[in-house]
Amino acid sequence: MGEPFRRLRSCVPPLRLLVLFLIIYGLSAGVSLARHSLAPHFVYLAESFLQGRTDLVHVPDPPYDLTPYNGRWYVSFPPLPALLMAPLVALRGLAVSDIAFSVVLGAADVALFYIVLSHLDRSAGLRLRPSVKAWLAVFLGAGTPLWYCAALGSVWYTAHVVAVACTSLYLLEVFGRNRPLLAGLWLGLGFLARGPLILAFPVALTMALAQRRDARHVLGFAVQLAGGAAPAVLGQAAYNWARFGSPLEFGYRWMNSPSLLQDRLAAWGQFSVHFLPENLYTLLVRPPLVTLSPLQVTPDPWGMGLVFAMPVLLLALPGLRRLGRDAHRSGLWLSVGLVALPSLLYFNTGSYQFGYRFALDWLPMAILLLALESVDRHARWKVWCGALVLVSVLTHLWGLLWMYPNFNGQAWVQQYFGWLR
Repeated sequence: MGEPFRRLRSCVPPLRLLVLFLIIYGLSAGVSLARHSLAPHFVYLAESFLQGRTDLVHVPDPPYDLTPYNGRWYVSFPPLPALLMAPLVALRGLAVSDIAFSVVLGAADVALFYIVLSHLDRSAGLRLRPSVKAWLAVFLGAGTPLWYCAALGSVWYTAHVVAVACTSLYLLEVFGRNRPLLAGLWLGLGFLARGPLILAFPVALTMALAQRRDARHVLGFAVQLAGGAAPAVLGQAAYNWARFGSPLEFGYRWMNSPSLLQDRLAAWGQFSVHFLPENLYTLLVRPPLVTLSPLQVTPDPWGMGLVFAMPVLLLALPGLRRLGRDAHRSGLWLSVGLVALPSLLYFNTGSYQFGYRFALDWLPMAILLLALESVDRHARWKVWCGALVLVSVLTHLWGLLWMYPNFNGQAWVQQYFGWLR
């Protein structure tokens, strides 16, 4: 009787977070909740998949960031969000709202991440208080770009929402039973949402090594991990071949994007060390835009650094001194570094965004590093951590309010308080 009751009680915090963020994201989306986003490309791609096609049956207007090729239009981005939407599109057709999809899945992301923190807690013997786990889950949901990605939808942001779910499911397995085939499956699915996630394998390998320091065991684990991811990777390669005649061609070079971005891609390629300084600058310290007459501070649409948008992550940096001393830290730091690398070499900082949205590829793992750092810290550190989480939440509220009119044609407050005018 005691064990089932404890299991039932353990479901209460994530369920509370699910309900809380359904409300937060739903209110954030507002009147747009029942309609398409600015770029609902995955809804249209789901329709095409249901008809056995890889090109679009109907082309959304405007065809921004779609790829014209041989007289047809394609969605170059990895297809998992469209595959997940396909059952809904089969029932409701193109009336499916990608914003509502993102809101529901985004709220599930936050609840799922609380469970990830609980798995890490047991795996590493941390004894995290429920309030600490809840606060860190709130940070992911409201103090990072996940907030506006869930509330605004679109082909760019919905992909991040799906990828966070895949990352969390992968981490659940890694800090649970760490079965290589299943961990590889989640890695592969993550790759079908956001390509860099395939590089999050070190944390699974280091946990396998900690379990049994035997070269044959780790090699066998790695082979099975790769085997779990292989169907997704091969499926993406076949999808590319069917569209563009090459397993490695995603179609970005033909994408209907601003000439500024296409010129950069043509000059230096999709990935290049040429872009590293700008991307590091954007990731770390890129400031908001400031004008003096009149005095005005606005977000930089090309991105803003962590020191402005998510300063609490800086508290995880001291853990680098203990790199190599335990499997959890080593695996997470290596995974964060590898997953971040493609975006740091990418020809685009993230385009229109608040903060640095590509950080969502590795943020769940970075927040776990923050959880590891919280153990045995004095009260002052925890006060600083809580305060910086609050700063991140308020900062991203500012970001959502700034972005909303450009996606929905009116200020966020107008839909709720316009009658007061």
